[in-house]
Amino acid sequence: MAETAATPMTEDQLKTLVADAVKGSVAEQVAAALEPLTKSSTATNDSIAAIQKALRPSTEALASDVEKIDKGLGKYKFGRKARAMAMATIENGTKDPGAAAFAIKQHWPASMAEPTLKWLDYVKATLAAGNPAAAGDFIIPQYDEEWIELLRNNAVVRGLPGVRVKSMPRGAITQRKQTGAATAAYQGELGPIALSNLTVGKTDMSYKKLTAATVVSNDEVRFAGPDFDRMVQDDLLAVSALREDRAFLVGNPPTDTGSPQGLRYQTLAGNIAATAGTSLANFQADGTSLISLVQKRNLPVTPQNSGFIWSVSTFWAIYALTTTTGDWVFKAGLEQARPTFLGFPVYLTTQLEVGNSWIGASSGLNIFAHFPSLVIWDSMSRTVETYRGGAYSDGSTVQSGITNDETVITCIAEHDFQQRYQEAVSIRTGMAT
Repeated sequence: MAETAATPMTEDQLKTLVADAVKGSVAEQVAAALEPLTKSSTATNDSIAAIQKALRPSTEALASDVEKIDKGLGKYKFGRKARAMAMATIENGTKDPGAAAFAIKQHWPASMAEPTLKWLDYVKATLAAGNPAAAGDFIIPQYDEEWIELLRNNAVVRGLPGVRVKSMPRGAITQRKQTGAATAAYQGELGPIALSNLTVGKTDMSYKKLTAATVVSNDEVRFAGPDFDRMVQDDLLAVSALREDRAFLVGNPPTDTGSPQGLRYQTLAGNIAATAGTSLANFQADGTSLISLVQKRNLPVTPQNSGFIWSVSTFWAIYALTTTTGDWVFKAGLEQARPTFLGFPVYLTTQLEVGNSWIGASSGLNIFAHFPSLVIWDSMSRTVETYRGGAYSDGSTVQSGITNDETVITCIAEHDFQQRYQEAVSIRTGMAT
């Protein structure tokens, strides 16, 4: 019998044959080798699960943490709103509601942030709808450094050219004056010369005390900053200056207790008269009469040392006067940088407005004065003093600044006012403006 030739194996058949042979002999050894690794992996998974369970907080722990965060944020809604806006400012430099929402999402638990996020969404929607009033509910306002100042009257007497300010350090002073003169007469060649003598007198000045005081909380002093200190001081100085100026103009000691006597009540009675009226002719008559009443009393009146003191309303009433043909009469003089009327300068003050309680309706004053005849005697210039914890009277009882944690701030001035000659001023009363 003939032998059959062997068929050669392909490469793939050889690989299959080897794999089958190895699989049977090696499988048991591989399984035995992997068994320790499998058991170790299961133990590791169990360990990781145990660690995760230990690290995971209990429901009670979570509740405790939430309570702590809630206390930290504050139980009042406005407190959370303010914190949210503060976080936005610190982290993003803006108070935009969107920035606030982003900040609290980063730092607050969701349950804590949710109410405030809803509120911020409402604010954004409301503001977008054109209702800016909602901003006041959450935005802590930023204040401009500049204040809108209080409108006040303007003082005039101390600023008049030629008014003299003299010192009275002892609080009182006596000034001598000549009240009469000797006489001279012609006579014949022989005979006795008639005798005559001058006469003298004196004028006494004494200080009048002007005071103002403010009581402020020490907390306000500590926290409000230097601008607050300056404002309190400036206010006291301003009210003191205006009260002094009012006294120099219309002070009347019988009814204005402790005040110096002003121009209105030191002026010679013959130099004071009611206004002639409000027509062009009336104002011209009043003006020329006021000048002549002082000038004819031998005062050295010139436009350089004398002038008118008017209210603003009087100024514009005279400015508006025209002729029958509509031509302005006094405009050329009154529109100058230093207004003039009948050749003399005009000084304006709202202290003489008829709306002021110390003037009154239809009681305005048109004043002409020789300024060097006016003298301010200063015994103590306006001085501001601070008394931390000082005692003060509230009008009925004495309060302790220490007990109340307060500071007392005072402004005190002492002076008197003199019109050297009664004839140095002339006044028209009853002005409607």
